[in-house]
Amino acid sequence: MIQEANEETLIRVREVSRCIMAAFLALIATVLTSFLPILNKHLLRDARPALVAWITNAASLPILALGTLLLTQCSITSLHGSIPLSCTAQIPHVDVIFVAALLASTLLNWAATLLSTFALEKADASLVSPLLTFNPAFTLLIAWPALGEAPGLRQSLGVAVVLFGAYLLDVEEARTGLLTPLRMLLQRPGSLLAIVASALWGTTTVLEKLSIDHIMPPSGPVVALLGTFLLVVLLTPVALRPPRPEESSRGKNTWHGLRLHRRALCGAVLLAGVAPLFGFTAIALGLVGYVTTLFKLGAIFTILWARLFLGEGQARSRLLGACVMVIGGVLVAM
Repeated sequence: MIQEANEETLIRVREVSRCIMAAFLALIATVLTSFLPILNKHLLRDARPALVAWITNAASLPILALGTLLLTQCSITSLHGSIPLSCTAQIPHVDVIFVAALLASTLLNWAATLLSTFALEKADASLVSPLLTFNPAFTLLIAWPALGEAPGLRQSLGVAVVLFGAYLLDVEEARTGLLTPLRMLLQRPGSLLAIVASALWGTTTVLEKLSIDHIMPPSGPVVALLGTFLLVVLLTPVALRPPRPEESSRGKNTWHGLRLHRRALCGAVLLAGVAPLFGFTAIALGLVGYVTTLFKLGAIFTILWARLFLGEGQARSRLLGACVMVIGGVLVAM
């Protein structure tokens, strides 16, 4: 009897430890990725969106591969006072569900990545980032007809709070009419693209979690590496096509625009390679709903960075709107 109680206590302690570690890793990934829109905004001044999306993901593959190798194939063991690093090849086992979920999530990520990058080119980073926090609401609304999962009162309230947060993003326009903030929001270039991208990303995390559950041993970094590789393959034809005449006239040719912002490019590549290692490991360890909700905090950080590094305006209303949207996301995920 005592032994069973001790085993149950040990299991609970392990579960709590996993949740704490998942939250810690998710927060690290959130802070790191919150800088990406700022760096990409610099690159988009002189380079095409598809090229920016492609180069940051393609160049980050070696970093992601090295991190995946160290996390999944290597271990540190203490021996005779030294700390040697031993690595052994372990080929993971996958099934059909893994392949299907990975391909589906990659396709949705491809579309969402392009849409969000085009949105970032057209609109402020402090506006695009909060709009990308819509996806918990989209996930809830999609699951209702598709899976028969009717939302409860708390989840419905969360969706309403998310929509109210979106209203607050342009609340300064309310003096001219009650619905003016929403109308102005939808009329801003890039807003609709960001909302559609958020809707697509509303299902990718679930598919990625499904992929992690169907690889043995379960490994978030492996899924991140394979997903990024397939994403780069899909982005390559769009990114490396010859520039159109109007793009050349704006100075957005293939490589010169990237060379003008070498520091921003290096920073974006480094973050794109390191952040997924933390993010996918957090997804593997924790509950997907809670982890993805923590990811949404990145919008708040991005608004602060946009004000600090890009000088974007409306920081107060957008920060307020982003905070309210995050609260709504928490209600949806609980």
